[in-house]
Amino acid sequence: MFHYFSAALAVVVPALLATTWLGVSGQIDLHFKVALITAILTVGAHSLLILFMLITGRIVREAIRARELPQLFLDELNDFFSRKAAYPAALLGAVSIVAAGVLSLAQREMGWHPATHMVAGLVALVVNLWAFPLELRTLRENQGLVDRVADELDRIDQDLAARGALPEDPPLEPAAVSHGALIVAFSAWMPYFYWVFVVWRGDFSKASIHPWIEASLLALAIWWFTRGAAKAQSPGPKQVP
Repeated sequence: MFHYFSAALAVVVPALLATTWLGVSGQIDLHFKVALITAILTVGAHSLLILFMLITGRIVREAIRARELPQLFLDELNDFFSRKAAYPAALLGAVSIVAAGVLSLAQREMGWHPATHMVAGLVALVVNLWAFPLELRTLRENQGLVDRVADELDRIDQDLAARGALPEDPPLEPAAVSHGALIVAFSAWMPYFYWVFVVWRGDFSKASIHPWIEASLLALAIWWFTRGAAKAQSPGPKQVP
């Protein structure tokens, strides 16, 4: 995950600098177009770290419950989260980008002074340039903990396999797939509406529905085909004798 996050930053940081330069140099139309992509990439990078850290905790807890992983790992993980500021830094970085985008809309649609968006954009740049190195260091340390958990799980699995008692991995829950597909189906339109209402000021004729409609339809198709299986696996109402 550290390498994936580093690759994301290799794209996000130059995009942030380019977006800031376009705004400061007065290339407003190009600035707003590039800002959309930059905002999506930046929030996506922060979300990647937040999700990884949350999933890490869930995996360690499940491993302790299902594979008899020592409680020491969970204690170390909880101590790790209590000492590190990467989680609030990621939230602050994402919020600063969203705030800058909201103030850009207020500048264009409500006549706010251009300095409000410029200051918010510069603050967002500084906050993110401060947060990203902190997130990288935290992710490297967290990755080390995950690797040690994986090594311990491999050792436990080898012992179970030697005794012929290796448990089977649980199948993917259709309900989770159906729920996730429905979220993607609606959230796929968010970039489209940003283009319509922020970049083109409500002119639908200037914004293309592609590829947002294809992504939404694909997610809806996945939701449609998995919802039946999800209903079949859900427990029915209990009958009172």
